[in-house]
Amino acid sequence: MRYRQQQVDNANSAGPESTTTYKAFLPKGGVSWEFAPDKTLSVIIQRGYRSGGSGVNPGRATTHVYDPEYTWNYELSLRTQWLDRRLTFNANAFYIDWKDQQVYVQLSDNVYDYETQNAGSSRVWGFEVESDFDVTERLNIYGSVGYANSKFLDFQTTNGQVLDLSGFEFANAPRWTWAAGFDWRHPSGFSANVNVNYRGAQFQDIRDQSGGRNVPSRTLVNAKVGYGNDYFGAYLVATNIFDDEYYDYQYENGGRMQALFGEPRMIGLTFEGRF
Repeated sequence: MRYRQQQVDNANSAGPESTTTYKAFLPKGGVSWEFAPDKTLSVIIQRGYRSGGSGVNPGRATTHVYDPEYTWNYELSLRTQWLDRRLTFNANAFYIDWKDQQVYVQLSDNVYDYETQNAGSSRVWGFEVESDFDVTERLNIYGSVGYANSKFLDFQTTNGQVLDLSGFEFANAPRWTWAAGFDWRHPSGFSANVNVNYRGAQFQDIRDQSGGRNVPSRTLVNAKVGYGNDYFGAYLVATNIFDDEYYDYQYENGGRMQALFGEPRMIGLTFEGRF
């Protein structure tokens, strides 16, 4: 893989162009065992890669270069079906070993003072479980839950002084997520769906995690009810039914806390036509 980068002294001047070539050996292997009808256990090991690059720090009007990142991914998966395939149950366990992970780093309270740097080593491990059940020909229920535990094992950055982030968690990486819902369909064409999804609390910044997770958890409930046939559909749609007040991220800028709020409750009508 070849990457062309511009050699620069600052954000407004450029030197001669140069070419850098990144090479990576990316093996992948796995084995599957069908230990019973409709029940399979699999193991997969593979190496991942993302090329390096360069960027601009708007707050400092400087440029920077970052190296490629590499991962070893280990996954154990279970795929099963039960009750004449009316019930599906799947599970995954994973471990990701990261080298030179490319990390978005906020260097100061100035919101524009950011750049991409390489962490020496990091890791993520966790699991995912999902299930889908056709209770009757008209009613289907489903759900899933996920857990991810992230940590920088070796990561030192600098913003004028060396800052050791080893042992910190990834930013914007909640540990727990889950979702559940049901679909109901009548032969006449009437249908209803209600679903709920949860995102756990998370860190917005990797620099200071001593005060706890500064982006709180949120739970959203949504619904869609209406009528549809082969040619036409009309539905009442509601999102964030209980008007949960949440924000997707927050940051401090010049001593003031700013945040991006999530979507409020919305109720509307949708019409569909099929040709």
